[in-house]
Amino acid sequence: MDNNYAKEMAHFIKEYDQFIRPYNDAIKLVKIRLEALDSDYGQLHRHNPIHQIIHRVKSLDSIIKKLALRGYPTQIEYAKEYLTDIAGVRVITYYQQDVYEVVRALKSCLDVVKESDYIRNPKESGYRSYHMIVVVPVHYLKGVEYYPVELQIRTLTMDCWASIEHQLHYKTLKDEFYGEISKKFQQYSEELNMISLKMEAIYTQQNSRLPMPTEFKEDA
Repeated sequence: MDNNYAKEMAHFIKEYDQFIRPYNDAIKLVKIRLEALDSDYGQLHRHNPIHQIIHRVKSLDSIIKKLALRGYPTQIEYAKEYLTDIAGVRVITYYQQDVYEVVRALKSCLDVVKESDYIRNPKESGYRSYHMIVVVPVHYLKGVEYYPVELQIRTLTMDCWASIEHQLHYKTLKDEFYGEISKKFQQYSEELNMISLKMEAIYTQQNSRLPMPTEFKEDA
């Protein structure tokens, strides 16, 4: 019995490793685009908009649970057809204007199949972020296949709020969290957003005073 279980688990792990490989490759391609964008923007504007890039792929257990939750067959081969968030990339920027610069740049080089702007239209909880699902061409010897990558693009303050809210959500009794604590988090989201915008205004004001890089100055 134990031997059969071990063989079955080894088979599942091997199947998962093969299944997840192109998603990892799709993430690498998105990261290359983002890093190039950040470098190029820095050369042109003396400001690197991206503070951090975080990525992950769903574990086998998470994939199976999500398929079951949505009522789909729980074999891993169904995941590519039904799940679009197997590969995920989070882009953390300094300012809100940076979020929209990243979004604009990604739209110019990748196919966007879905997007949700939770910055201009925050969720009721106070959550703010820009979500996109892009389709990435992954090239292999056998040909090209397309894989979805979910992107969450948010500022440092938005990420701070989301991280603490998520941690407290799972450390607090459900009834308590959705009561007074939830109202406080909505308030803190607004306050953090206002602080972020004030800091961004300082950046914009100071940045306007900086001379253009020599190589981009107009001829006198």
